[in-house]
Amino acid sequence: MWTSLSSNDNIISEMFKVALQLEEPWKLTHIEYDDKDQAWHLFIDFDRGATFACPLYGSACKAYDNDTKHWRHLDFWD
Repeated sequence: MWTSLSSNDNIISEMFKVALQLEEPWKLTHIEYDDKDQAWHLFIDFDRGATFACPLYGSACKAYDNDTKHWRHLDFWD
């Protein structure tokens, strides 16, 4: 069973933000917990038009496209 948690004013959301060291323009938009797999699913996004530092020159650049990606991190609680 999936449990959806609101990312607003939620202590779990704040804990993940701190643990992941999220900085602007990145933001944690949504969290879900899968009881069956005992897994947290975190959704991280940025606002349209957000700028990022160029990895080569450091100047501010806008993202021109993006894809949904899935990563499996090491077990967070272990």
